[in-house]
Amino acid sequence: MTSSMKKILLIEVGARYTPYPPIGIMHLAAVLRDKYEVIIKDYSGREIDENEVKRDIEKAEPFLVGLRVLTGPPIPRAIKISEIAKEFGKIVVWGGPHPTVLPEQTLENKNIDAVIIGEGELTFQTLIKYFEGKKVKLEGAGIKKKGKIIITQPSKKSVDLDKMPMPAWDLVENVNKYFPEKKHNEIPISTTRGCAFKCGFCHNSNKNVKQYLGCYRIAHPKRAIEEYKFVQGLVKNEIDTLNVGEDLHLVSEDYTKKFCKEIAESGRQLMWYTSSRYHTLNKEIIDLIAKTKCTRVLLGVESGSERIQKMNNKTIELNRSIKVARYLRKKGIFLTNAYIFGHPTETTDELKRTIEFIKKIPADENLIQLYRPMPGTPYFEICVSQGKVKVPEKLEDWGRFGVLGHDVNVSQVPDKLLFSSFYKTNAWQQTKFLFNQERFYLRHGMYSQFWKYLLNNRFTFKLKEYLAAK
Repeated sequence: MTSSMKKILLIEVGARYTPYPPIGIMHLAAVLRDKYEVIIKDYSGREIDENEVKRDIEKAEPFLVGLRVLTGPPIPRAIKISEIAKEFGKIVVWGGPHPTVLPEQTLENKNIDAVIIGEGELTFQTLIKYFEGKKVKLEGAGIKKKGKIIITQPSKKSVDLDKMPMPAWDLVENVNKYFPEKKHNEIPISTTRGCAFKCGFCHNSNKNVKQYLGCYRIAHPKRAIEEYKFVQGLVKNEIDTLNVGEDLHLVSEDYTKKFCKEIAESGRQLMWYTSSRYHTLNKEIIDLIAKTKCTRVLLGVESGSERIQKMNNKTIELNRSIKVARYLRKKGIFLTNAYIFGHPTETTDELKRTIEFIKKIPADENLIQLYRPMPGTPYFEICVSQGKVKVPEKLEDWGRFGVLGHDVNVSQVPDKLLFSSFYKTNAWQQTKFLFNQERFYLRHGMYSQFWKYLLNNRFTFKLKEYLAAK
């Protein structure tokens, strides 16, 4: 690194209650660091302190400030940071899910100079050159020129995950804070881009995501092991678990066999958490993942209604899934089934069928969420067409949307029944989960996690969130 290098400040905006390593930012920093001096700031898991942001920008003296922004509560946080950056005369670029889905409206905000649409590793480098005054062909971005918003074409190139440098964990301040336990820490590792499936509620079904992000890609399994070794060499505490779930990890039998082979040959006693779909799992695959110490798997059921499943583009053989779930638990794999209450057009009868199915299919955790509208998805279009959702006219009004947003009923189920069913079902399911989670910790010798979770679990988290909202 030379002193003449321009400085780029990359900020993980995050949300107030969810501290998490800035994985997307670290991937971006990794490809920029040879040409620029990159500074990473992670504000996730805490309030935005305006004075701290001012100090960080003053100290960094960046040429450009880049922010990763999700739809929902991160948006007002990102706007505040952008306002401060503009006070210092900095170029402000937004990337991430929200500006990808709504680039024009995002750029209407006076504090945002450009957006990345889709993946940023290649586009961001070109965008920096553009702001340096160099002649470039911009793709996969949105800019302002003479007061006019210009949205460019998608890039013809997609990132090759196997050729990417390791994410820049070493550029994150106090990397040890993400691995607080003396033993049995887990590391979240990004192995995929996009999703092979297009569920109706998910941002992966958005047309901009499909056009600008490119097709579903998954890195060679050895990348996960290499990243684990890299980060273990940086931190003082033991990491023994890979969390490779993301949107979808075990996408096929062929890939699953490759991943398990890499884990087995790594010579490390690693556990791993994953996500998959019911139709990709059978006895042979479950035996294999159990043998290679897969200890947790997340599977989406979403609804007990076949009509809703078809509308959602996620058809599951419900009877077969019960057999798969039983076998997963028989092999000692902690099973999380995910559901949504309040799908668009869902009826009272369909909601009841989902609740009945939850009782039929075994799981260690039933993760139940109320549907929250996500812009640019098929579900969102249904909500808008039926007058259930008013589309925000300004960027700042999206703060109440997204997976971290607030509850709204877009179904045909009466409000009182939907919310009472959600809270009653969750109260029982979260009680079971608390017991199962603690049993999981004890079974794997994770005693520190056992005591911490006993004091700070989803009940106490929701109580804090509720009191803060009040």
